[in-house]
Parts: sequence; C-alpha cells; structure tokens
Amino acid sequence: MLIIALGYILKKTIADDSWTDVLNKLAVYLLFPALIFSGMMKVKVNTFNDFSFIYVNFFLLLFVIAILYFGLKRLGFSKSLVNTYVIVVFFGNVGYLGFPILSSLMHGFEGVVSMHIALYTFILFTIGIAILEFSVHQKLSFSIATDALKNPLLISVLLSIFLLGFKIKLPFEILKTIDILAGGATPIILLSLGIFLAREFPKDLEYRHIAGLVFLKLIVMPMLFFGYFLFAGGGDVLSISVLEASMPIAVTPFILAQIYPMKKELIAISIVISCFLSIVTLPIFIFLVGVV
Repeated sequence: MLIIALGYILKKTIADDSWTDVLNKLAVYLLFPALIFSGMMKVKVNTFNDFSFIYVNFFLLLFVIAILYFGLKRLGFSKSLVNTYVIVVFFGNVGYLGFPILSSLMHGFEGVVSMHIALYTFILFTIGIAILEFSVHQKLSFSIATDALKNPLLISVLLSIFLLGFKIKLPFEILKTIDILAGGATPIILLSLGIFLAREFPKDLEYRHIAGLVFLKLIVMPMLFFGYFLFAGGGDVLSISVLEASMPIAVTPFILAQIYPMKKELIAISIVISCFLSIVTLPIFIFLVGVV
C-alpha cells in the first residue's frame, strides 16, 4: 500500500502518463518473467508423494474459468469485461501475499504452498493467455498458439517446467541474476499501479462491476473451495487450497491489461479495495478451516 501511495505522489509531482507505459513494459518483458521463473525454480517436486490436491485445485479453477467465461458471454458482456472477470476472479494474490501468510501460519508446508502458486501461475499463462489471445484474434488458428508462445510470461513458465522436469540446474550466477531482477518486479508494478490510480478516472466508471469482482474473489471463490474442503473431510493441504483461493485480487491482471483487452480502471480500483477488505475476509476463512 505504501509503494502504491508513493506512485500516487510521484504522479502528482514529477511523473506523467508515460511513466506507466515504460514501467509496465519493463515489468511485462523482463521483471515479471524473472519473478515467475525464480519462483518456479524453487519448487521442490521430489518432496511430494500425493499430488491429489493439485488435481482438485486444477479442476476447481477450470470450473471457475468456464462458468465465468461462458456465463458472462451468454449474458452479453463485452470481451474486455469477460476477460477481466475471468482473469481477476480466478487468479488471486497467491504469491506476494499467499506465500508469506501461509508459510507463517503452517510451518513445514512451504512446498505445498509453492505447488499451489505454480499451478495458478501455469493455468494463468496457458489457459488464461489462450483466452486473452482468442479475444484478440476472434478465431481459433495456429497463429494464436504461436502468438501465445511469444509471450515472455508464458515462456518463463514453460522454460522452468522443462528445467524442473529434466532436473537441469542452472549456474548459480544465472539464478542469482534472475533473483535480483525478480526482486524489482513487485515495487515496479506497485509504483505503476499508484501512478495509474492518480489519473482522473471516467465519471461513468461501472462500480457495480468493481463490487462484483471483489465479491466473487473474496467470497464466492473461497466458498467454492471451502465446500470441497468440507466434502473431503478437511486437512492441512486442503486448508491451504481454501486460503489461497481467498487471497485478494493480484497485480498480475493489471499488467496483462496493458497488452490485452481488459478493463484497467476496474482492475486497478478492485485491487486496492480487495486488499483492504481481505483484512476482514481472510481471517474468517482462516478460522473456518481451523488453522488457528
């Protein structure tokens, strides 16, 4: 919040709208791919014996994506609104907030948390990117796949999966360099968001959609996972699934809105509101799953 506020102050003093464009391009093409790659490379695949929670999360997330995508298209929503709802609701702040919060609450489950983050990231930059690319081209073609494969965010996911799958270790110097770049992703993205929020938004901004995005992300998403949690008899691993689903709206959709048809204004305001409201909603779900 303080970094976002700093970006707001910069816009009111020395920054202009061109800063947002430069910072977002830096984040999309260099820093954020480094962040994704760095996080994925730290996943310890060989520490897992039971991957059932991965399958459960995968199908629940696909269910959310499908319901939103086909349901909102049937209701006549514009492609930018459909894209916004689909990406914002299913992909929460599972990394920036999810990892430190859950690691502090559940010691010894850092690997499980990392696998959740990897799954969300993989779905976003495969299925999510495919949906966004399709909304641009409006038809299924080989060019959609080739355009998606040029996306540096997806490249970082696929490359890290390849290296993990074949147990290839990169030299320390390369990994350290990537970690340094990854460390700059969060402040750059948050500064850009603060500068963007300082602009004058349209007076006809659809606040009902902001309320809808926040409600679906903070209430409906975790309740869906909590329902399965109760059905399956609970457990620590599924508790993590519920809590990751209850995280507020992530900054990543705001970055994707720079290159795909999405509602940047709605996303920017929803990020801030959901972060503040999660101070109330997140402890409720922590209590419901019995972590504390």
